[in-house]
Amino acid sequence: MDPELHLDWLRMIRSPGLGAATIGRLIHHLGTPQALLQATRQQLGTIPGIRSGAIRALERFRQEIPAEPIQRELDRLHALGGVMILPGTPEYPPLLSEIHDPPAALFVLGDATLLTHPAMVAITGTRKTTPRGVSFAADLARELTRSEVLIVSGLSAGIDAAAHCGAMEAPGPTMAVLATGLDIVHPRDHRELQRRIAHQGCLISEAPLGLMPVPWAFPPRARILSGITRGVVVVEAPEGSGALLTAHMALEQGREVFAVPGPPNETNTRGPHDLLRQGARLVEKAADILEELKWSPAPRFRPPAEPPPTPDLPDEVAAILTHIQGGATQEDDLARCCQLTVAALSRILLQLEISGLVQRLPGGRYAVTPRS
Repeated sequence: MDPELHLDWLRMIRSPGLGAATIGRLIHHLGTPQALLQATRQQLGTIPGIRSGAIRALERFRQEIPAEPIQRELDRLHALGGVMILPGTPEYPPLLSEIHDPPAALFVLGDATLLTHPAMVAITGTRKTTPRGVSFAADLARELTRSEVLIVSGLSAGIDAAAHCGAMEAPGPTMAVLATGLDIVHPRDHRELQRRIAHQGCLISEAPLGLMPVPWAFPPRARILSGITRGVVVVEAPEGSGALLTAHMALEQGREVFAVPGPPNETNTRGPHDLLRQGARLVEKAADILEELKWSPAPRFRPPAEPPPTPDLPDEVAAILTHIQGGATQEDDLARCCQLTVAALSRILLQLEISGLVQRLPGGRYAVTPRS
């Protein structure tokens, strides 16, 4: 796709006053990102539900939103190995495009073709799980993956991590929906799991690079988790769990909700049991989901290729590592000490992050990754 289109699109969605729901409505009426970017004020004014504030925001981004910082964001995404997927394009997940507020852009690291896989199911649940819950989530993900179902989850501790691991053990791909930027590892001890998912499946996010985990980013992540799939399975979840929010969003989006029963009077079974009382489908085995969604078992996913060799790092790497060896260091300080431009330094730091040699900390600081 035209790089200029990506640049203009990102400038537009970084413009205040344009939400995902408004952009989705505009795309629905105009058909393509190109048509939206080229639309006149008169054309925009004929679209039902589009307020004058949104039209002003579209006009403002063309005049006032500078291209330079947006170009740096795109350069950083590409240096990480990621791609940007726009609504209204063949690469955009078809089910996700049907929800009320589809993401105005998806950033993907890994196999972006998985976004249009025809059979996806989300498996989610509490972080504070039981051994029984972990085992069930992993087994369920493994069996569904062997029937060519793509397992989607949120990369959180507990049930999410078990589902991702079960899918990869099948062996097959898995998709992780992040509430952070693609370059952020959360939880911190999931660095290796996140790397494996990016290699064997894909990571997706609508968040800008560098966004750390913040409470307000998790509900939007939940609506992607449910919206991109045909159904959501809740394995273990106490009252108030974020997994229940994902299940309720799935109901609003017209998706199937499945719940796994458990021993009575256990805290983690209250959420699934409540869902079952509200009409969720009971799940005891993978066949229950396949039968409900009318999917027939299919051949397994092909085993993943071997990871590509780590690329040679620039000569300046030794100097950068020396400067941050004593503790966390600001990027501006590193650029000055190593006599590098910020752009050149950013590219090298990304390579070091991907290789697991350094980690980015809050506030734009960097530190050498501790070795176990």
